[in-house]
Amino acid sequence: MNHNLEQRFESLKKVNKTAAAMAALLFTATVSMAGEESNSTEPTAASDSFTDAFRNGKVSGQIRAGYLYADPDLEGHPSPYASALGGQLKFETGKWYGFDLGAAFYTSHAINALSGERSDGKFNDELSSDAGHYDLLAEAYLDYSYEGFKIRGGRQLIDTPYADSDDIRMTPNTFEGVVATWAYEDFNFIGAYLTKWQGPDTGAYEFVDLLEDGDGVAMLAVTYEKDDLEGSIWYYQADKTANVFYGTISDSYKFTDGVTLTGALQIGDQSEIEHSGIDGTIYGAMAEVDYRGLTLSFAYDQLKVDEDKEYFGGFGGGVGFVNMFEMTAGVFTFHQDARGWKAAIAYDFTELGIDGLSIEYDYGNFKGDIEHEANEHNLILAYAPSDDWDLEIVYDRIEDVNMDIGEDEDGNPIDYSLDRVLVRVNYNF
Repeated sequence: MNHNLEQRFESLKKVNKTAAAMAALLFTATVSMAGEESNSTEPTAASDSFTDAFRNGKVSGQIRAGYLYADPDLEGHPSPYASALGGQLKFETGKWYGFDLGAAFYTSHAINALSGERSDGKFNDELSSDAGHYDLLAEAYLDYSYEGFKIRGGRQLIDTPYADSDDIRMTPNTFEGVVATWAYEDFNFIGAYLTKWQGPDTGAYEFVDLLEDGDGVAMLAVTYEKDDLEGSIWYYQADKTANVFYGTISDSYKFTDGVTLTGALQIGDQSEIEHSGIDGTIYGAMAEVDYRGLTLSFAYDQLKVDEDKEYFGGFGGGVGFVNMFEMTAGVFTFHQDARGWKAAIAYDFTELGIDGLSIEYDYGNFKGDIEHEANEHNLILAYAPSDDWDLEIVYDRIEDVNMDIGEDEDGNPIDYSLDRVLVRVNYNF
């Protein structure tokens, strides 16, 4: 899930740039279409003139303070900690003959850079950039909507299984392209063409090409939702890189004594174009039981990859049911099959009269069919006393079981175990 994952296991995966770029296109289409990603839930007002569209516009945003500590540091920073202050400021116009405009400015400035760490060589840039800050027009789009049809062109926030915002640092990923949806009864039809993206998973807080050697990604999809039953089918063509098919289905059953059982299945198939080296299949299943705020869940993913090929999990959070804060379903799939399983327990304290407080513990095991194995623990505390304020604390531990990557310069086996703490406080307006 973290962009440091590629750097951490680079010698395992050896992901070429074309392969990595392909993933950015996967599953990039759905829900950000009509301003649904805005912090404000109020729709923009209809306007009688172009001038009124701006007068009827709305401002929203977020101020975020972040702190991160890692031992050892994944990227070899001289300092194990990073701190920053940043966030988003967004403006959306009102509707005018079905059209509206939107733009959002993202920024992050490292607090630890102010203490002289940049000048004495001890600066950790994991919550900012090499320069100690970034400032970016991350969203800039034109919308048109008519009844069930919506189309958005430009820079936009998108959340789908394989390409998503993955808001794991100070600001999320955003994408550049055109996305259209048509809602008909319980179905939603989606089409998109994407060319660029930016964010924590790109390694650069500026817009870069999705495909280094291709022109972009075309996508078609259909989703279905009725009551508790949900399903979707996706097809992507990444120019000169890969064809991708993906499908998922889930359903829930509520028992009379307050117990809810949810189950889900997923399958994805990737086939290479022009010898890109991407060719793999993922199968997954998940089951979850909820009882009065207590949730227990278990997930399993199996990945099939030929010895000279590779499965790529996507840009952003990825599609695997077993994905953790750092490790993802496809982490050990360079020239080998792999599998992962995840067990989790969570509790919502609303049942005890503490609204907005929840705690969760996740455990995941990831293993390659030939070599490499690791465990990950996530402990997550979240508290949102109101719509304006929220706090998130994540403790992450990776245990190097058997990676066999090599030896350090002193001849000792390399140990990729990790302890990490991430704290974020948000003020939303």
